[in-house]
Amino acid sequence: MVKIPDVIKQAARDLRNNQTEPEKKLWDEIRYDKLWIKFLRQRPIYVYTEDSGLDRFVIVDFVSLKDKIIIEVDGSIHDTLEVAQLDQYKEKLLQRLGYVIVRIRNEDIIDDIYQVLDRLKYFIKSKHN
Repeated sequence: MVKIPDVIKQAARDLRNNQTEPEKKLWDEIRYDKLWIKFLRQRPIYVYTEDSGLDRFVIVDFVSLKDKIIIEVDGSIHDTLEVAQLDQYKEKLLQRLGYVIVRIRNEDIIDDIYQVLDRLKYFIKSKHN
């Protein structure tokens, strides 16, 4: 187990304390195992160690460590080429560790949280069968 550096812990703490409205709304619906599995929010995940010895982490919006499911909530910034490319890179690193990433748009959460929850429930059920 790789030790999470204090600067990464603080960054995750800051993200938890400054969640977007869609992240808050989704968290209220998935916390306390409401989707049958335990999710954590704004969690650092170790992805690799650089040749220099520096450990690299990705902080994900929501994760079930046991089930290896990550939920990423995306705003319009994720439509830009630079951020989309960074998202793809991070996804590849996480997929190598066995994680499955589910991306949800801010608008989908705001417009119809129940449709989003149905989608997540379907995904979780299919992963367990």
